[in-house]
Amino acid sequence: MDLVFRRMTAKDIKSVSEIEKKLFLSPWTKSSFGVEVRNHKYSYPYVADDRSVVVGYIVAWYIARELHIGNIAVIPEKQGQGIGKFLLLNLFSLLKDWEISYLEVREHNYKAIRMYESFGFSILYKRPGYYPDGEDAIIMIKSMQNG
Repeated sequence: MDLVFRRMTAKDIKSVSEIEKKLFLSPWTKSSFGVEVRNHKYSYPYVADDRSVVVGYIVAWYIARELHIGNIAVIPEKQGQGIGKFLLLNLFSLLKDWEISYLEVREHNYKAIRMYESFGFSILYKRPGYYPDGEDAIIMIKSMQNG
């Protein structure tokens, strides 16, 4: 793999949307990604590009020294190869002065939870019935004091 971390563009939205539909029961829409691509003030949408093919993406919002990771995904055939870690490492390198970061993850997405824990995230609480199918969300948090 020859991964490049770069800002998502309008040209990437079709690929990102296709990945989103494969992976999530309630996927973000193309227009939702379009809003993120155009929002240069608070939104940080990035892709993992492998030789001009989008193999993963992350969308985060950075406001008042808080970093909220809103979406992260890797194409099914490349999962388990470190692309999710690549996306998080590069995002954290890009945005160095945040004080706290948080995210929501499905309660039964054990692989993702383990990956986030490897970055120093810890479980803050459970948000019952958060997802449209009724599954609970686990809210995870990381402070800069945790490294």
